[in-house]
Amino acid sequence: MPRILRSSAPTAGLVTLLALALPAVAGAYATGGTTAPTSAQIDALARAAGTLPPAFAVAGKYDFGTGENGFGGGRGHQGQDLLAACGTPVVAAKAGKVTVAKWHVAAGNFAVVEAQNGTNHVYMHLRSPARVAAGDRVDPGERIGVVGQTGRASTCHLHFELWTAPGWYEGGEPVDPEPLLRRLAAM
Repeated sequence: MPRILRSSAPTAGLVTLLALALPAVAGAYATGGTTAPTSAQIDALARAAGTLPPAFAVAGKYDFGTGENGFGGGRGHQGQDLLAACGTPVVAAKAGKVTVAKWHVAAGNFAVVEAQNGTNHVYMHLRSPARVAAGDRVDPGERIGVVGQTGRASTCHLHFELWTAPGWYEGGEPVDPEPLLRRLAAM
């Protein structure tokens, strides 16, 4: 029987899952053979445990907007603008379920992802319709679309919002996503 490792770190669930599942997934490797688990197998286990690390929303060169582009600036701005070249990939910051993916006159093409803890991440001004649809599940780093200038946008950028549970315009409150974004940028 596999040994279960215990940890107080946030990865405890993954460690336990790996200790239980790798023998079945990895075959001979788990019993002293030479066949190591593939990265795809390890990713599948992490995905099942919900422990994939978060990702920064813009998968390319970007700058944080300042002044009116920040949270609270310019008519009660409810997010942070990340300035990037049109066409730069936009990826899910955290795993979750897509609750909305559509067009709005101000937001342009946009998508809303609800994380497991009930928070919502909103990605606006995508160049074309989101690559995901309502009901889809996404992993951190999975492409949602690309940076654009749709809706009421004067330049190419991603407008990123973070909402508390129960979510985006569902009774949640917008909070400044800058601390989250800076933490993800440092990873």
